[in-house]
Amino acid sequence: MAIITLTSDFGHKDYFTSAIKGAILSEVPEAKIVDISHEISPFNIQEAAYILKNAYAHFPKGSIHMIGVDAEITKNKVHVALIVDGHYFIGADTGIFSLIFPEDKLEQIIVLNINQDKENISFPMKDVFVQAACHINRGGTLGVIGRQIDSLREVKNFQPTLSADGKMLIGQVIYIDHYGNVISNIKEKLFRESTLGKSFTIQLPRRYSIETIHRSYSMVSEGVMLCLFNSAGHLEISINKGDANISNGASELLGIKVKDRIGIEII
Repeated sequence: MAIITLTSDFGHKDYFTSAIKGAILSEVPEAKIVDISHEISPFNIQEAAYILKNAYAHFPKGSIHMIGVDAEITKNKVHVALIVDGHYFIGADTGIFSLIFPEDKLEQIIVLNINQDKENISFPMKDVFVQAACHINRGGTLGVIGRQIDSLREVKNFQPTLSADGKMLIGQVIYIDHYGNVISNIKEKLFRESTLGKSFTIQLPRRYSIETIHRSYSMVSEGVMLCLFNSAGHLEISINKGDANISNGASELLGIKVKDRIGIEII
């Protein structure tokens, strides 16, 4: 029995998440359902992609991942199911899959034919994605519930760039986590390849800077700013024991927002 995961921007105040779980259990009473996150910022596919990209690989092969972010069908946005890296994904073709899998090969892609004859589907994660997930969970193939296509919509995020003289690596803030930590799109491998063991200064917005990368939060005193590579391998700016909920996380204290520039001067 495959695991079914849920990722959405529904939050926890409303009935949406419970209705989805109830619909799955009505179809497959023994289903194993895991919440990845329901706290995605509304309609934010970049945020959803970051969270799902760093979560799905920890689940067993054959897991089914439902994505309920900006999922309503439109003239230019269809519902799809795909297989990547031995996992199933079900969601709307918003470009989110190009953000999750910028380099991975998609093994199979279909446009779902479930409920496409209805004029109004305002709750596609329950009315469409649940049926697709339960079909797969019971051992069904994708070809039965849709038609094959070759490609999906692409969304191009800003990519880190190294200057021609090799003295400046420019990245961007892509996510602010629950603690107010600032996550950049600069990965450790790129950082090491660009700096080549040289000294560096990490230039942050509002004229803040850092010249050391630590291995863990506890290497600095509580309330002190630091920089490290997080568990997903991204360069992160943090305040030790910071908490976004009480406005003492790095994002609030340093005034850094998503899409702000992060520069690394290589000396």
